[in-house]
Amino acid sequence: MALRQMLTHSSGMAYVFMHPLLTRYQQLQGERPLIQQTVKESYHPFLLFEPGKRWLYSPSLDWAGVAVERVTSMKLGEYMKRHIVDVVSANDITFHLDQREDLRARKAKNWQRVGQSLEEEKNPVMPNPVAEGQGGGGLYATVNEMLKIYHGVLTEKLLRPETIKIMFQPQLENNVGLDKPDEYPVFVRNAIWNAVPSDVSVSFGLGGLVNIAAVPERRGVNSLTWSGIPNCYWWIDIEHGVAGIYLSQLVPMGDQKSVQLLTEFEKFVYSTLN
Repeated sequence: MALRQMLTHSSGMAYVFMHPLLTRYQQLQGERPLIQQTVKESYHPFLLFEPGKRWLYSPSLDWAGVAVERVTSMKLGEYMKRHIVDVVSANDITFHLDQREDLRARKAKNWQRVGQSLEEEKNPVMPNPVAEGQGGGGLYATVNEMLKIYHGVLTEKLLRPETIKIMFQPQLENNVGLDKPDEYPVFVRNAIWNAVPSDVSVSFGLGGLVNIAAVPERRGVNSLTWSGIPNCYWWIDIEHGVAGIYLSQLVPMGDQKSVQLLTEFEKFVYSTLN
C-alpha cells in the first residue's frame, strides 16, 4: 500500500458505513460510536480489495496521519502547527478543544432536521476530549482560519508549485467508485460530490475530489473539494484563484437542502468575478 493510495481513498480500506461486510462485522462486534479516542481503536485496517483497484471512502487519511507521526516523531497536531498553522498565522485551530477554553466557548452547536424544524444534536460525532489528532477529521477551526489555509495554497505559501500541481491532478489508478454517482444513496452521493453535478466527470487528487471538467458558471477544471459530516463543504479553484467554505453544522451528512444552498452560494461567488 502506497501513501498516495492512502491520500486518495484507494488503499483498499473503507468506513464501516461504506461496505456491507464491514457493517455486518460491526454489528457482530456490538454497536459503538464510529470514532474512538485513537485511530487504532476507531478503524480496523481491513482490506476489501487490492490497493489501487478502486476508490472507496475510507479511514486511510487517518492512517496517513499515523504515518506522519511515525516518520517525523511528532504528534500530528504538532506537525500541522509547525508546517501549516503557524505558516499562515491560523491560531484558532486545534484537535484538542479541552486545551482551548477560548475556542470551546465559541463552539457552534450541531443541529438535525425534525420535520420542518431543527433540534439540537446531543450526540457529538467526535469524542471530546480525544487522546490524539486524527488525519481524517476532528479539527476545530473558524471560517477565517480555514480561509487562511486555502489562501496559503492558492498563493503557494504553504506548498511548492510542483506539489500543488500534483494535488489538483487526478491521481487514481482506477476510477471505479467515482464513475457512477447514482449508485450511491443520495446522502452519500451529496457528501462525496457535494456541489459538483453528477454529469461532470470526477477523480481524486491528493486529499480531495477533483472535477476533471469545468462546472458551468462555477468552479474551474481540476478544482479540489471535500466535505465534513455536519454538512461542511469547501473547494479550492486553482484556475480562477478562488476558494470557498460553507459550514452549516447540520446532521446527518449529505443534506439535500444544504447542497442546494452551497450550489447557490458558489454561483454567487463566481458571478462576482465577471
